[in-house]
Amino acid sequence: MPRLLSREKGVPRFTKLLSTLALLLWAPLAAAQNNLGTLLDAGATRLSPDAFKEEVVQRVLVGPTAGGSNLEIMYATSGVISGRGTNQLAAAPTQELNGEWKIDDNGKICTSMRLAGPGFGSLTGVSLPPRCQFWFKYKADYFISDSDSDRGARVFRRTVKQ
Repeated sequence: MPRLLSREKGVPRFTKLLSTLALLLWAPLAAAQNNLGTLLDAGATRLSPDAFKEEVVQRVLVGPTAGGSNLEIMYATSGVISGRGTNQLAAAPTQELNGEWKIDDNGKICTSMRLAGPGFGSLTGVSLPPRCQFWFKYKADYFISDSDSDRGARVFRRTVKQ
C-alpha cells in the first residue's frame, strides 16, 4: 500500500489527493446553478413575456421539480399546458398533467395544473395550487424561480427537448 505522505516529484501524495478531491467536489457546484444569485452571477437574464412566447411556447421542455420528479411539458399558444411527470420513487411513476398558463402584469408566468393518471383514482386527478414564477435564460437553458430579486431563491432548470 503506498504511503500518503511519501513525496512524488516534490508534492506529498496526501496534498495531491486533497487537491484532487477538492476539485471533484467543487466542479459540480460551479457548473450547477441552484439559486438565483449564482445564476445571475453566471450571466443569466430574465426572460421578457415576448421572449417567453417566442423561445419557450410550443416547445417541449424537460427538467426537475422540487419534489424530485421530472417533467416533460409544453406551453401551447392557446394558453394550455400539457405533459407528464415521472417519479422514480412512486408506485405509479407516470402522471399526465394538463392545465392553463398566462402572463401576469409583473411578467411572471402563472400556471394552474392538474395531475391525472395511475394512482389518482379519479378522472379529474389532483389540482396543484396556482403558481406564478419568473423565467431566466442562461446559455441554451431556462430556469424558473419564485423570485427575480432574492439571490437565495431556488431555481429549477428547464431544457428544450431535442
